[in-house]
Amino acid sequence: MFEEQIKGNSIIHRLDPRIKIIYAFIFSLVIALQNSLVSSFTGLIISIVMVALGRIELREILKRVLVVDEFILVLWIILPLTYPGDRLFKILGLNFSYQGILFALLLTIKANAIMLILICLLATSSIFEIVHGMIHLRIPEKMVFLFFLMYRYLYVLFDEYEKILRAMRARGFRFRTSLHTYRTIAYLFGCLLVRSYNRSETLYRAMVLRGWTGKFWLLDHFKFSFLDVLAVFLFTFANIAILIPKCKILI
Repeated sequence: MFEEQIKGNSIIHRLDPRIKIIYAFIFSLVIALQNSLVSSFTGLIISIVMVALGRIELREILKRVLVVDEFILVLWIILPLTYPGDRLFKILGLNFSYQGILFALLLTIKANAIMLILICLLATSSIFEIVHGMIHLRIPEKMVFLFFLMYRYLYVLFDEYEKILRAMRARGFRFRTSLHTYRTIAYLFGCLLVRSYNRSETLYRAMVLRGWTGKFWLLDHFKFSFLDVLAVFLFTFANIAILIPKCKILI
């Protein structure tokens, strides 16, 4: 999520949030289940086109995709060494398998494609629109409520973490490989846990005081437009296009 991209006026921004939530799930599921490089690459191309239609700044996209790729980089180190298959080359006595490299490439393409889809379809809507859409899709209200509060107070907890960390550094604490450092980090997270619990209690009492009964009241409703209907057909066709190479391989 990034608030600075919500106010855009692209085609993707104008779509009904319910459509974006549904197809974010469908696209992610379809791409994740692919075992073919061709199908996965097709999904990546489609996700890039959708991001271009959303007119999202490249700098904002790279900041979020690189977080995923940092984890993928670890897989590029591990999989070629541990995945069974034909040896492609050998370095310092370590065998790098051809199948392991292909599998790492497949995971890289799929992870980046799914991340771009989520950025395009979900980050172009505000958290309130997403929650509103989830309720219209009959997702259990308790789950929606937990999701909304988790998003809302994640930043609050991060601010608490930064405040505690600044106080520790002001007292001369520095991260080192020592038992004192490990103990201090444990105290930090313990303190954060206690503060988050106190915050949740305060929030709950404030909401009860204002008449909260566990129900979201919707003041307005979404309306389907011609653009939404067109998007449904195009997104469905895009998912079929991802599956076509796999179907040809099976035939």
